Amino acid sequence: MSVRAKMQAYKRDLILEEAGKLFVRDGYENMKIADLAKAVELSVGTIYTLFGSKENLYTNYVLSQIEYYGALLREEIAPIESPVERVHKLVALKYEAMTKNRNALRQSIINDPTFFMNNTDEEHPLMELFRFIADEVMVPLAEHFGSSKDPMELTFLLEGLTIGAIKYTTITGEALMERCDETVGYFLTLLERGKTCTK
Repeated sequence: MSVRAKMQAYKRDLILEEAGKLFVRDGYENMKIADLAKAVELSVGTIYTLFGSKENLYTNYVLSQIEYYGALLREEIAPIESPVERVHKLVALKYEAMTKNRNALRQSIINDPTFFMNNTDEEHPLMELFRFIADEVMVPLAEHFGSSKDPMELTFLLEGLTIGAIKYTTITGEALMERCDETVGYFLTLLERGKTCTK
């Protein structure tokens, strides 16, 4: 990688880090590119040259969060043998991430409910994360319950339950972390019932 390319990559990383702080503090709608430019000591034009638009900057921020929490998930579930405990850890990490970044992620969860649905390209980091969850969480879980459900389908079922809880608690202001056991319980009940329905 050339020196110029390294500098561009460094600038992008710096901008994304500071943009994340502003998205968390102000939310998407209230975050100002001028405030970001001041924080990173670059011109507004440089930020637009690197990212094209505020929307694209936000998308890159969300992708960086997916990659970060994907790496954390891989690390955290590796020592866990119990398939059920792996589901608990997955939901807890997701809810912790959403709680920490609630203001920043409101745009993608509440204001644009199709955000994650529109990013299901095979090479997309979200799909890479879903494949990991299917292989490392749902395959052992399905075996544990004797279920013939496709692991990717189970991944999307859990995704639907967690996003529903996130949306609900974002609107109501209730504590998301208190929903962790309840969400896992709903999911395991669906898995158990689905097993008996297919017989």
